[in-house]
Amino acid sequence: MVKAHFADLEVEDRLKVAEGGPPREQWLGAVSFGLKQLSHLKQGSARLLNDGLKVDGEARSAPDFAEVKKALVGPVPTGLTILNDHVRPPLADPFVFGATLGSNALVLTGSVPSEDRRKELKELARRLFERPMLDDQLQLASGAPKRWNEAVEAALKALSRLDSGKIALSGLAVTIEGVAKDKGTATMVSYQLKRDLPELFSSSESIKWKEADVTGNVGESIVPRIKEIIDSDTGAATGALPSADLKTQHGSD
Repeated sequence: MVKAHFADLEVEDRLKVAEGGPPREQWLGAVSFGLKQLSHLKQGSARLLNDGLKVDGEARSAPDFAEVKKALVGPVPTGLTILNDHVRPPLADPFVFGATLGSNALVLTGSVPSEDRRKELKELARRLFERPMLDDQLQLASGAPKRWNEAVEAALKALSRLDSGKIALSGLAVTIEGVAKDKGTATMVSYQLKRDLPELFSSSESIKWKEADVTGNVGESIVPRIKEIIDSDTGAATGALPSADLKTQHGSD
């Protein structure tokens, strides 16, 4: 039975014969069920205590994680009780998340730490973006850095101000690139992202705009927009505005 689930592993038998357990067929069914769940883990354990099963460890992949979770909440062998489920999604190192904004869709890729967080991100995306389609390609993984939720929300809010573009989070590094409607918006997006990211995260920006501002002093259009952001936030503005003759907003933090 063990070899059927772990054909490529050497099996060390430390079993001892004892009396007082569940009926033989019931026990064998529970053992087989536990071994099947263990086969989905990269590392971990499945422990059968009389008629109760405990499963702990890290899943091999996102599909393996889904299979174990489905099995442990679904119909189980007769007489078996699930005592705990401490199975984690596979570790992603670095923990990568991406979003690409096109003319007709927003595509989410990379890793997400939980199904609840996936749901929250999709709800946020529908509020921020006016696109007919949301393409969710996220996969469950463990290993998200601290304050990851705040960083992703800040990056998505910045992306929502662009006509097209993409964001990427890899560990604690955040990048954004794309096209804004004008220079003032490009400057504001860069400032807003730096302001809203948690302090552990760094950012780099490469934002172009559709046409240069040639009507007058560029500061007259940029400063009021930044002031609006400052007035809505208790923090203070930092950094400097770009020179007026630039056509691409680049930055790093």
